[in-house]
Order: sequence, then structure tokens, then C-alpha cells
Amino acid sequence: MSLTSTVRRAAQINARGPAVVDGAVRTSWSAFADRVSRVAGGLAALGLQPGERVAILAVNHASFLELQYAVLWAGGVLVPVNYRLSSNEISYIVGAASACMIVADPQFERVVRDVANNVPALRRVIWFSGPEARGDSSYDWLASQKAIEDQSEDRADDTAGIYFTGGTTGRPKGVVLSRLNFLSQAAAMQSSLELRSDSVYLHATPLFHLADCGIGHAVTFAAGAHSFLSQFEADACLRKIRQDGVTEINLVPTMLATLLDAAEGGSRDMAVALAAVRTVAYGGAPIPAPLLHRLLARLPNAKFRQFYGMTETCGACASLPPDFHVSGVDASRLRSVGQAMPFAEIRIVAPDGTERPRGEAGEVAIRGLQTMRGYWNDPGATSRALRGGWLHSGDVGVMDADGFVTIVERLKDMIISGGENIYSAEVENVIAAHPSVTACAVIGLSDQRWGERVHAVVVRRSDVESAELQRDLEARCRDLIAGYKCPKSWDIRAEPLPLSSLGKVNKAKLREEAESYAG
Repeated sequence: MSLTSTVRRAAQINARGPAVVDGAVRTSWSAFADRVSRVAGGLAALGLQPGERVAILAVNHASFLELQYAVLWAGGVLVPVNYRLSSNEISYIVGAASACMIVADPQFERVVRDVANNVPALRRVIWFSGPEARGDSSYDWLASQKAIEDQSEDRADDTAGIYFTGGTTGRPKGVVLSRLNFLSQAAAMQSSLELRSDSVYLHATPLFHLADCGIGHAVTFAAGAHSFLSQFEADACLRKIRQDGVTEINLVPTMLATLLDAAEGGSRDMAVALAAVRTVAYGGAPIPAPLLHRLLARLPNAKFRQFYGMTETCGACASLPPDFHVSGVDASRLRSVGQAMPFAEIRIVAPDGTERPRGEAGEVAIRGLQTMRGYWNDPGATSRALRGGWLHSGDVGVMDADGFVTIVERLKDMIISGGENIYSAEVENVIAAHPSVTACAVIGLSDQRWGERVHAVVVRRSDVESAELQRDLEARCRDLIAGYKCPKSWDIRAEPLPLSSLGKVNKAKLREEAESYAG
């Protein structure tokens, strides 16, 4: 089976019910399924063959979700791309996946043209909207074609998507996810969130992330409705919640705090709309107790649930349920990421793979139906991550006697800023390539708005002026990596970086130094 079976089921059991809600406009599940089959027919008419990759570069909208199902329906493989990445990074991803088509929003035309010039395998550009240009195709044309039979139902272990994630080597790795990965994840999320046919889920975080599309597929699994916010902005999010009758949302804690600030002093209609929200899902970091108390007051009927996972687990593999998001709850429970999700097993292991006793720290290892098949064209990285039937996450955690997991630190040295994962090595590689840099380290510092911000510590050559080098490095980072990965603060110095007893850069010491300066 494939995710497309959930579309057919929704059209069968809730044919006249809304698949998409946009204010007063409703698209039924019957109409949605028909469009999916027609768009799939259009892709096939353009020459898409089973197993070929289709890249998607777009903000959130109904056609993005529709296309995801259509690519699978036509037998293709999804390659959603983070539009916040630089042109150089996007070209690498599309090229590494050997995508034969890219479907994009017209606002990304300059980037798409660069990609088309740099990726020989790319033979077709399709625009979601706007006029056709220079021989390109339009999404409307795809949707006007003859429907085809679903081509994705043959084998559950066939590849459904390749999702690129940052890597400690500085190059993104393509995580290969199967049809079974997606389908089992949709079932687990639907059960955990108690989604129903009258659910209305707001896609407020990017659809190119598994955190959002995973819940989206669970909504389809439940034959519920989808609402879309192109990009998160607190006031716009509040308007969508009110206008579309949203019952389920998914935001990182920093977004939830921004949402509450925007809702302060709001109208009675807004208070009624927030009271209708049934579920608040979040991830990326534990929720601070003061923020939870504010949320409980403003969303009095909502159940809160934290999810923990990664691209390699097709989204969530652990969850902290609503029972632990109430006033007076044990603070240690709120700091945990919860227990293993349905279809997943978690254990804490030593370097040799043996299981650690409860209460002892070790690497978090996961196995189950959601676990990736491997990394695209990277057998070395695959064998390092998948050992003995377990996915080794790179996170250090502790499991208590009841199976609750608390993340202690990240072996992968990752920064989470505004819900986006940033690997220090990616940024360090860009900075270190500058001829005036002799050493550098990138760390995450606490930030009230973003959770963490990127901070760079750079050792300059003795004959170089610090301010001039910082300007050069800022421009270099803007050119080569996504804006959200660029350092927000800098420490340009002549003295060497502190080292640990093993001769590695002591990033804990650097964090202490930076925080003492800030204090």
C-alpha cells in the first residue's frame, strides 16, 4: 500500500466532506482525489517514469499537498526542498537526487533558473502558478489532463521520498523513505493525535519538513481537512485559525510564544476560535513550564503533545502525551520527549551497541516501521547509522524506569533555531574556507525569540583586521548558505580556540565565554 490509498479512502468515506478549507471556499475529498489522479496523469504525459525523482520548491498551499500525492500516484519519488536554502545548496540537492522535474512557485524563478543551468538531469520545469515561459509547463495544465490509475501500489518497501538533511560533513544527506515508512507514520500520528473526519489542521510550518507533512498525511488518513498558511506569521496564523475553524495546530515553542503575544488583547471572536482548538502538537525543544501555563489559559480545551524524531525516522518516534501537559505536572516529565510511539522501539546504548541500564546516559537508538531505508547513494553513512538493525540517532539520552526518554545532548552538534536544524559543520566549512581564517567553531547560544541563535568564533590571521574579516565572512555566508544558518553574532579573535583533553575544540568552554560576555 501507499499514501495514495489514504486519499482514495478519504474520497470514499467522506466524499462531500472538505479536504481543503480556505475561508468560505471548500474543496471536497471527491474533487481533491480527482485532481490528484489528473495531476498524476499530467506528470506521466510529460514523461515521468516510475522511480524518477520530482523536486518541489514551494511555500505552503493546497497544490503542494496535492502534488505530493500525485507524484506518488504516478509512481515517482518526492524530493521536497527547503526554499530557505541558498541557490548553491538547492542545486546540490536537486543534482544529488538526479531529479528529472522540478515544480516550483514563481517567486523562486531566479533560483530555479540557476538550478536548471547546473543540473543536467533536470529536463522539465513546472510552475504552480503564473504564465508559462520559455517552454516550461504549468500546474494547471497538469490538472487538466486525463486521470490515470494509481501506479504506487506494488511494493510497500519501494522508495516514496528522499528528504535531504544537514550533515556533520557539511554536505546534506538524502534520507530514503519508503511507502511503508510514510503509511505507518500516518497511522501512528492519526492515533496519537486522535484526528477525526471533522478535524481541520493548519499547515503553519513548512510542508517540506516531515514534521508538518507527517501530520498532514495523518489528517488525510482520518479524512479530515487541511488549511494552509503560506509562511508563519503570528497575526496571519491567528486569522487562519478563526476563519478556517482550525482544530489542530503544530508549532515549535518559539512560534507558540509569538502566537500568544499576538493574541493578547484580542477580540472575543479570537478567544472563541482559540477555545475551539483541540490539539497543539510541538517539537524541536521541550516547552518551558511558564509558556505551557500561558497556553493552557489561552487554549483551555486543547490537548498538548510533544513529538521527538528526525528525518531518518520519517518524523516522530517518541511522544509526550497530554497527561503530562497540565498544571502541577512533574517538571522532569515536561523536560522529557516522552515514550516510544506506536510501531517504534527506543533504547539507550553504549558505543558497542549494548543497552545501557535505565537512568544511565547513552546514544538514543531507534528501530521500527518508520526507520529509513538508508542514505541516498551513500552506503558508508548508511552503515554507520544503521547498525545491528537499529538507527543510531547521534543524540545522547537517558531512559527512566517508565520508558520516558530525556535528551541530554546532541552528538551531531546541531543547533535548533526557530524550529530549523542547523549543523555546525555546514557553517564551519563555509567560514574555514576563507584564506584569512586559521580556525573556527560554530555554536548555538540561547535566544529569547529563536530558542537558539548561531554564533561563530573565528581565529583570524595576525595580519588581518577583525571588522573587515567579519564583513567578508558575513557576505560569504549569505552567498553560500541559507540565511537562517548564517551566524547572528561573531567573535573574531587572534588567540587560539580552547581544546579539550582529547585535542578537540571545547565548545562548552566557548559557550561559557559567550554567555559571560552577554551577561
